[in-house]
Amino acid sequence: MPPLNHLFASLKLRIVALSVLTGITAAGGAGWMVLRATEAELQRQLVDGERAGQERTASLLSSKLETLKNALGATASQMSAPLLEDAPALQSFLLSKPALGALFDNLSAVAADGSMRAQVARGELVARLPSIADRGYFKQVLQGDQLVVSEPLMGRVSNVPVVLLLAPVLGPQGETVGALVGALQLKSHNLFVVDGLAGHAREGGVRELVIDRQGTVLSHPEHTRILGNARQEPALGPAFMRWHDAGSPIDTQATVAWSSGHLVSLAGIPLTDWALVRLTPSSEALAPLRAARRAAVAAALWAGFISSLLAGAVAWLIARPIGRLRDRAERMLSGAATLADEGLPKAGEIGAMSKAFHLLLQTRDRQGGEMQALMLQLQAVLDNADVGLVLTRQGRFEMVSRQFCLTFGAAREQIIGQSTRLIHLSDENYEALSARAMPAFMEHGFFDGEVELRRHNGEPFWARMRGRAVLPGDRSKGTIWVVTDVTAEKAQHERLTYAASHDRLTGLLNRAAFEVMLEQAVARAEQEPFCVLFIDLDRFKQVNDTAGHAAGDALLREVARTMTAPLRKSDTTARLGGDEFAVLLPQCPASRAEDVAEKLRAAVDAYRLTWEGHAFSVGASIGMLAVNGAHTSATEVLRAADAACYGAKRSGRNRVVLAAA
Repeated sequence: MPPLNHLFASLKLRIVALSVLTGITAAGGAGWMVLRATEAELQRQLVDGERAGQERTASLLSSKLETLKNALGATASQMSAPLLEDAPALQSFLLSKPALGALFDNLSAVAADGSMRAQVARGELVARLPSIADRGYFKQVLQGDQLVVSEPLMGRVSNVPVVLLLAPVLGPQGETVGALVGALQLKSHNLFVVDGLAGHAREGGVRELVIDRQGTVLSHPEHTRILGNARQEPALGPAFMRWHDAGSPIDTQATVAWSSGHLVSLAGIPLTDWALVRLTPSSEALAPLRAARRAAVAAALWAGFISSLLAGAVAWLIARPIGRLRDRAERMLSGAATLADEGLPKAGEIGAMSKAFHLLLQTRDRQGGEMQALMLQLQAVLDNADVGLVLTRQGRFEMVSRQFCLTFGAAREQIIGQSTRLIHLSDENYEALSARAMPAFMEHGFFDGEVELRRHNGEPFWARMRGRAVLPGDRSKGTIWVVTDVTAEKAQHERLTYAASHDRLTGLLNRAAFEVMLEQAVARAEQEPFCVLFIDLDRFKQVNDTAGHAAGDALLREVARTMTAPLRKSDTTARLGGDEFAVLLPQCPASRAEDVAEKLRAAVDAYRLTWEGHAFSVGASIGMLAVNGAHTSATEVLRAADAACYGAKRSGRNRVVLAAA
């Protein structure tokens, strides 16, 4: 047996001994570092998993609510004002919708005055039909044509906590004539049950709730706490107050934090003012972490021991030729070495590694050329497209098509590598697009919308942007955008919209648009009283008969300008037809409205039209009506104002007459 000093004089043995000693010495430190890294990663995965689970559940709840909305809206679209007035037919209609009745605890049909005309609960007619005219959610649905979700409240008929969905019933002119109301009982309905996730107690003390912005509890494992306040919920109070102080943001991206010995996760439910909350005790949340810690400690010890042995074995095999192989690799990288170079064996492992490294370099160069050719082909495809195509990644432009450069008004070199903020009007516009696009990518996997951008010279323009991730679900790999200039189409649409709501001769609102505005004002009249003027020109027929219709048209245009001059910006003037006009004076006391009416009358009376050497004049008979909530529709208001105008004509014309209260 050779002496020890002779053995350790060998470089190979010294390297092996040093490797083994280093492996054993480092095992403890490496194990500790691995343990810390493992714990950090597990905690990150725990938080990410909790966040992903909450976001998925919130998205599913949103989809479920959207299904209920669509079903209710589809049924409401089949209803009409005459049906609301025919109680037997209305009851038969509701009873003929068993599928919709299965989705809601009860269905109610409500007229525009808030009276409930029919109600069906689980296939049976309900006799008690209260009025909901005083309810804020009902007033809200009357003001537009969109479906409304009420705040959580106690049902007037069921006397249990409910949430109501209201779909407007539209008349022939698009006005709201009533509503179809679906009630969801929070204690019994399965609205918040998605795969058994929401509104149920879980093993280990996990609780899941649904709350709104004010902290009202909509779903809770203990039904007695529904309609309670989240501030009183154990472990949730501090986290809720921080969320409330931040403005109660309903964010579809879940937030996860430790609070009061619990892991608290909160995710906004898209398309609602609700948030899904999950409370997991720390002992339950960290149970996998404790098990992983034990496993990581054992694995780290074994890994340290085994790695030290492997390091010694590998060092024994490669210690002598590895240095020369390294030098050879460096020469090959610089191009100074070839396979014919001497100093290394041409066979065996070292020779194979040398040849493999050489082959790797050849492959790298070949793939680099192929990649460059592929990029050129892709750029050619982009440049031959008739629309603007853009590839962005991590907020910067990576590839742009020729058409996009033409649309943007800049060379490709001025765009590639720049921030995508480059094409937006301002930081606010850039952030607004991100706020719109992110939920769309999360929910649908793509974004499609119109955005106001700016060209390279600063000129604003409207574009339709359609984006989709290169790898679905992972925008870090890049996003493909199709950008189309729609400035001309948008301008044409705006012109058509204006023409549909304005009188072509005078430029004032037409009758249809004015009645819509008046209907909205009538719905708010109890809180925001207003006055309306009905104006009929005197002696206008004589102008047409004497000077012709061209003179009559000229007089109508000038009278329209004359009437709008003394009004406020908030006042609205409309031509109802022929020589009839109307003025809406919002939040205007009757005394002031009477003064305004008198000024309009005097201005019209003083105007003279000179036409082919003749002067023509007209008067104005004006009926004035103060509206404070007693009238129920725009038709009723116009009828009363018209009657007052007729009274002005009977009293001698060219005067102001107040409608009877």
